Amino acid sequence: MEPVLDDRRTRKRASKKIVKDLVDQSDIDALVDLAFDDRRTMRFMQRLLYTPSDDIRWHVAWVIGSVAARVSTREPGQVSELLHRLFESTLDSAAAPWGMIETMGYVIAKRPDIFGAFARHLLNLLGEPSTEMQIIWGLGEIAKTRPDLIRATPFYNLFHFLQHPLPLMRGLVARLMGNLQATEVTTQLMSLFDDNESIRICEEGQMVDTTVADEAKKALAAIRQGEKNE
Repeated sequence: MEPVLDDRRTRKRASKKIVKDLVDQSDIDALVDLAFDDRRTMRFMQRLLYTPSDDIRWHVAWVIGSVAARVSTREPGQVSELLHRLFESTLDSAAAPWGMIETMGYVIAKRPDIFGAFARHLLNLLGEPSTEMQIIWGLGEIAKTRPDLIRATPFYNLFHFLQHPLPLMRGLVARLMGNLQATEVTTQLMSLFDDNESIRICEEGQMVDTTVADEAKKALAAIRQGEKNE
């Protein structure tokens, strides 16, 4: 729970430049304070998603998720409005969903106790090839802390993606299955142990170089550890 701010303080006003500078600096504390003072902060951050740079977009999504996680402890409505805007924009066929699904994934994953119900809606967005991998990534992020939310959905429909022609999809699904401790796909994961295709996956706002085989091995290790802990 974020501390209650002093009502006697001088409230700060957000601007596009101030918000961009704070996002570039990953200054989560300052952005949280600014979001409480000026509700435009979330909108200004959302606009920063419109960039052709994948690395910047993923970083902005992580910052928004980190800020939203803290703001929601006092003002969940403000973050809920953000999620609804992102979903509506994603469903708008005339709009490119620049970073929106990634942001939703981070917001839900960082506060599944408040926004966990949105996980099912995220899965329902599957079907558009241009955003499928971001959705799988988001589900994997949520599954890190609340695998039950993903298991409550028809996640088994994703098993066949372990043989997807694109290496990144295979790696992301392997990562998801490991976070779910999905014993159902043990054999399929082992079949990827020689799949040394290079991929990049976002972890806490930073792009990490890995391989499909490494993700499959980590997934199987997580499943085995889960079996030992039962």
